[in-house]
Amino acid sequence: MSTPRSSILAFFVCALSAVLVFSPGCEPDRQLPGGGGPIQPGGGGGNPDGGGNSDGGVLVVRGDGGAFAAKPTCPSGSACTGACPDGGVICAGNCGFLAPVQYAYAGDPKTIVLGDVDKDGDNDLVTANNDGKAVAVMLNLRNGNIQTPDLWTARREPSALALADFNEDGSLDMIVANNTGDTSIEVFRGKGNGDFQAPIVSGSIGLDLNDLVVDKFVGNAWSLALLRGGDRKVSVFPLKSDGTLETPDDYESSSGAYAMVAADFNGDGRKDLAVTHESACGTPSVTPCQSVGVLLGKSDGTFQPPVYTSTGGSPRGLVAAQLDTDTSMDLIVADASRNQVLVLRGQGNGRFYDPVAYPTVKAPSRVVLADVNRDFLQDILVTSSTGNQVGLLLGQSGGSFSSHVALTAWPQDVGLQGLSASDFDGDNFVDLAVLTRNGIQMLWGICR
Repeated sequence: MSTPRSSILAFFVCALSAVLVFSPGCEPDRQLPGGGGPIQPGGGGGNPDGGGNSDGGVLVVRGDGGAFAAKPTCPSGSACTGACPDGGVICAGNCGFLAPVQYAYAGDPKTIVLGDVDKDGDNDLVTANNDGKAVAVMLNLRNGNIQTPDLWTARREPSALALADFNEDGSLDMIVANNTGDTSIEVFRGKGNGDFQAPIVSGSIGLDLNDLVVDKFVGNAWSLALLRGGDRKVSVFPLKSDGTLETPDDYESSSGAYAMVAADFNGDGRKDLAVTHESACGTPSVTPCQSVGVLLGKSDGTFQPPVYTSTGGSPRGLVAAQLDTDTSMDLIVADASRNQVLVLRGQGNGRFYDPVAYPTVKAPSRVVLADVNRDFLQDILVTSSTGNQVGLLLGQSGGSFSSHVALTAWPQDVGLQGLSASDFDGDNFVDLAVLTRNGIQMLWGICR
């Protein structure tokens, strides 16, 4: 059956507008329950196997089908020996890691997450590209090879990203927060082959969407927790299986809210939220500042008002873990203004003891935990937001950490955007994917 020329023209107008933003005339908006912003439902159509340049109305700029530079070889012998400052024998000069391999692509990536989006058993790389208005999906091809990215068009300027199988179909979905202008949340339902359906878009969410967490806070119900710095709120949206957001519950926060993590901080079996607040306070006040705030979860899926533990400095990225033999959840926080990592021992009630500080790279911002030296203890890895190094602090028994070791991740002193750690090539050694403004620097781990 022939297609009217007007329909063909409309399709190309929508596709072209998606290069910059989603055209508001391509699909009608509907309102979020409770008077929130518009929702643009993802349509059908497109190539069902994910091929081509569009999929249900979302533009996909395909990669060239090739791979980035492979993991370098490191033959045995004097060219592959050295030692870390702590005396450990290694197989490369970068303290257990090969020299960085650059995966360059445009778009000013802001955040990086890991997940098996094509269901082959290996972690893939996904980044939110602020200037590029896109989400880059890089599939793990195994054996030290990462595929060049497919770029999935985002509505505005993606600033935060999460992966979760919220519709319980066995495939990871993408949830993207877009900052600037008509702020929005986009939910891309995964197909399980590295491709995604057209997004469900919830618009007019709030100001300064700094971070998000997708988790089950009560029972089997998924929710999206969102930091709205400009509105001084933590908003928790129930998330439906079709990708739409229900009316949120809002909680006190601050304009300096930087990052958030979900964990059980009081041992009641329910997930809680911990948020870092890096703003300084000019005078004593009840306003959260230079602190970690914990919102304890309640049985109905809502949260108690936040309880604050002062940290001083500029607390930014954080991770939660049980570092010692007690049952309380602890926190590790990057303190940017004092060039240190803070370890906060949990009291088991949402509060923490006075932090223990460990010097590290300048202006640390993002933190991950991984067992780098394979001693069954978690090690701290933290990025410099103004330099070119990753700080490594090896874990010790009892929950303490060794002195900082600097890993060179980028030849220029321009600042690192994010960090992820995984055994990407299956050799039982942790590898690092370090996010820069130009793409990813891959540090392949070997022989520590």
